[in-house]
Amino acid sequence: MFSTLLRSNDYDRRFWIFITAATCLRLIVAFFLEPAPQETYYWNYTQHPALSYFDHPPIAAYLIRFFTELFGDNQFALHFTAVFISIILSITMYRFLADLFGKRVAFWSVLATSTAFIFALGSIIITPDGPLLLFWMLFMMSFYRAVKENTLKWWLIGGLFLGLALSSKYTAVFAGFGAMIYLAIGPERRKYLSSSGPYLMIAAAMLVFLPVIVWNVQNDFASFQFQTGRRAAEAVRFRFDYLGAFIGIQFAMLGLFLMPAFIWGVVKAIKLIKNPVFQFFLCFIIPLIIFFGALAPWVYIKMNWIAPAYLSGAVLAVYFVFDSKSKRWLNYSKYALIFSIFLTISAHILIFIPAIGLGKADTIHGWSELAVRVQDVRNKMNSFEEPFICGYEYKTASELKFHLPNHPEIVSNNIVGENGLAYDYWCEPDTLIGRDCIFVYDSRYRFNGRLGKYFQRVERDGILTINRGNKKITDYYIYRCYNYRGAK
Repeated sequence: MFSTLLRSNDYDRRFWIFITAATCLRLIVAFFLEPAPQETYYWNYTQHPALSYFDHPPIAAYLIRFFTELFGDNQFALHFTAVFISIILSITMYRFLADLFGKRVAFWSVLATSTAFIFALGSIIITPDGPLLLFWMLFMMSFYRAVKENTLKWWLIGGLFLGLALSSKYTAVFAGFGAMIYLAIGPERRKYLSSSGPYLMIAAAMLVFLPVIVWNVQNDFASFQFQTGRRAAEAVRFRFDYLGAFIGIQFAMLGLFLMPAFIWGVVKAIKLIKNPVFQFFLCFIIPLIIFFGALAPWVYIKMNWIAPAYLSGAVLAVYFVFDSKSKRWLNYSKYALIFSIFLTISAHILIFIPAIGLGKADTIHGWSELAVRVQDVRNKMNSFEEPFICGYEYKTASELKFHLPNHPEIVSNNIVGENGLAYDYWCEPDTLIGRDCIFVYDSRYRFNGRLGKYFQRVERDGILTINRGNKKITDYYIYRCYNYRGAK
């Protein structure tokens, strides 16, 4: 029956069967998988409501807050946020592409992106990239309609989704940039640049994005500077290791076998660039790749920074595979997709097999055991006032807050005079002077400072070693610290 369905031309039915099956698998994983440190960090945003935050704009936090209100502060609620976004993204992508290229290309594009590692991961782990990709795709769809119909409704809807994308992650500026390039390079579209539509779209986007701007104004543009000035300061010299890492990571995230199809699709579209539809998709691919590709030898580019480009690139790859008369490309793409599906399903299964250990690369397991140990120390410390807890490095602090009973306030690097990222805005170290502390650090992010500088007395409580699959994940060092002196 299943094979008969796959051979049929009922792509709507195929699509809903795939979405249902993928969602069921993701929900099972969501129920059992412990939260990743990034998820607990963004969950911690929700414990400190604000217009925006130091690292990122607030949309991911707002969505997490909505689903934790529904399901409680637990791992399922965090993962479900990502699952929900992936469903809406897939539906949006399918409907948009079906109108442009037909349902066959739409279905296989959704399947290809859903099974690529970077998107499969984002369908379980909630980060700002999830809402960014969703609103990026919604913006592409509404902007395309705005250009096609030139109605006020679609220009404003486009502005709404662009603003929401910007309020998810600053990378969305490339969506706006790509849209303006698309208008500028088409002689038949340049007329829009002298009309009100695109500028009303930008105005609507800025209105939605205004809370993030207000937060930055109130905080000396800290977030804007962190994501721009700090990155620029890191670009000191040309580094071949950064360039090699960038190339290797991109192949790993999209897939060793899917990446060639992506590159082939983009190259084919460039050769046929006079086609306005190909121009449209390239405008949402090329600026991202050129910008981050140029930065790659100077700045460490993380795996997810150019993820939006892969959405459009995968579409072009699928389109040209079906348009091609080459059986070689058809067969290659078929086996590449099968291999990608196999790897994705295997990864979902293997993560639950304790005998398979990832060593230091495992950032998921061990946090609940650490929380039990810290709570035990907390109960035994004989302090006049309940000791505060410091998790050195934001991942440790966030996981402790999530796993400890009643989610107590946790502080981070700022109490020892270092950059605490968003934690700098949640606690003023001087308010803790005189209090005792439980200080915890993960050996993967070793603390090189001297605790004696910040406390009158320091005692090491012990080391908690976490193992999985006969491989050591990490050592947690726990200290009892007395009479905090302040960070200065």
